[in-house]
Amino acid sequence: MLEREWVSVRDPADDHRRYTFDVSFLLSNYTCIYGAGCQGITADDDPILGCCIHGAYLNEDDDAEELLRIVEEDLDPATMQFHRQAMRKGLLVEDEEGEQHTRVHKSACILLNRAGFPGGEGCALHHLAERQGVHHMTHKPVVCWQVPLHRTVSEETADDGATLEVHTIAAYQRGHWGEGGADFGWWCLDDDQAFVGRRPVYRSMETELRTMVGDDVYDTLAGFLDQRRGQRGRVRFLPML
Repeated sequence: MLEREWVSVRDPADDHRRYTFDVSFLLSNYTCIYGAGCQGITADDDPILGCCIHGAYLNEDDDAEELLRIVEEDLDPATMQFHRQAMRKGLLVEDEEGEQHTRVHKSACILLNRAGFPGGEGCALHHLAERQGVHHMTHKPVVCWQVPLHRTVSEETADDGATLEVHTIAAYQRGHWGEGGADFGWWCLDDDQAFVGRRPVYRSMETELRTMVGDDVYDTLAGFLDQRRGQRGRVRFLPML
């Protein structure tokens, strides 16, 4: 049974780096429906918590000091509901394996404004970016702005015997979260109610993709996908059931 379509693009700036893209997902009309029908990731959670119940885990591309500076200097109690608690108890903590993530406060990320907050429901960093007139990924941790895109990096052997670095950009699946991920109600990709966007993913997430792969690779990819859209029209992406 045919499930997905893929395409690979060699990085013109590095002969030993290749990007492989999930065409089926990038051509789909998925869109985040947080605040517009999102059911969160567990059946018992308030939908306003969305996918923020475990806090945001930082990776090597995140600047923890810059994130702390933003919270201390740019955010305030009018924009971040739990700003005082973050200043008093700290914004970041470590789990049992030493991985750093934002503090969980009242069952979700401390940066998440809850229903009815005058400064706006949802991520305080997202609201700050909108207030400043910049893209929301400017301030948010990588995992927060990349989802539902996921990058896997592997190594192969190129024709000249050197190492070929392969970056696979696809839809985030439950298994990508590691242990316990299979138990998530990964609702945003498991249910067709989130596939209601007016633009395909590769256009609605253009800023994120350009950051992940660079302008040259993105332009090549977008040119190919523009042609594929012309051939197939609007593509329906099947939920990952």
